[in-house]
Amino acid sequence: MARNKCIVISTHILEEVEAVCSRMIIINRGKIITDSTPEKLKEKHQCSLDEVFRQLTQHKKSA
Repeated sequence: MARNKCIVISTHILEEVEAVCSRMIIINRGKIITDSTPEKLKEKHQCSLDEVFRQLTQHKKSA
């Protein structure tokens, strides 16, 4: 990819993210909850991007 260029992709297909994206931002309920590379997110959470997404966006009901 060319330097100093940005292409914004909005998708829920995380295989596409892994294939073409160098940076991943997850937004939940209108707020950015993570901004990192797909590789760093998988390493940090020790799971697939699908599971990272589920972990970070699940809504926990208060008791």
